[in-house]
Amino acid sequence: MLSKSLQGEENSNLFFPGGITLQKNNQLKNLYKQNQEGDFVLEAFLDRYIDAFNEWDSAYLEIRDLNPGLLHFLERCSQDIPFKYGIELLFSVSEPREEETEKLIIRGVKANFSYKILREKTDLRLLFRRIKKYFAVAISLLILVFSLDPVMPQTLMARTLKEGMMIGGWVFLWQALSLFSFNRGEIVRKIRHYERFLSSKVSFRYEEEEVETE
Repeated sequence: MLSKSLQGEENSNLFFPGGITLQKNNQLKNLYKQNQEGDFVLEAFLDRYIDAFNEWDSAYLEIRDLNPGLLHFLERCSQDIPFKYGIELLFSVSEPREEETEKLIIRGVKANFSYKILREKTDLRLLFRRIKKYFAVAISLLILVFSLDPVMPQTLMARTLKEGMMIGGWVFLWQALSLFSFNRGEIVRKIRHYERFLSSKVSFRYEEEEVETE
């Protein structure tokens, strides 16, 4: 079972410069608790330690994939919280405390986010290669069109070829700009979210007691 940590304070309307930002901060504080360092706490409830990981993955805990539901929950919560704030992962576990298992969980969580960062950075490099290729094709086609324009015969076939190369050049250029503006931004945001998870504190709580682990 996964849930956000909630507090029961009501939001007041703010009608002065900067009020929108303050209102958003108040909404965050209503949704998520903050620890002593000011980091927002994302709390997940686990019946068993093993529930933090994908039950279909038979690898060791340290390299096993995270539970898809848990990962989705963490990613959605992270999107709510501006990057200027840190986060803490708090696992409320129903099982008795096991220090060695706690360490395995922490290493497994960190290893998962390290791998995701590596994968996203690889995707980013591949994306830049595609952008360079599209840009090179676009510039080549446009230069070719303007270079051949003075010497091309004014026939229907020549005009069709010229217009085709012109359209192709602009299409490749638009595709390069689109990938850079939209796809690149999405990957960079994912990397920033995963890096914040990687640097976050991981804590455990057991019924009446709370145990914090760096």
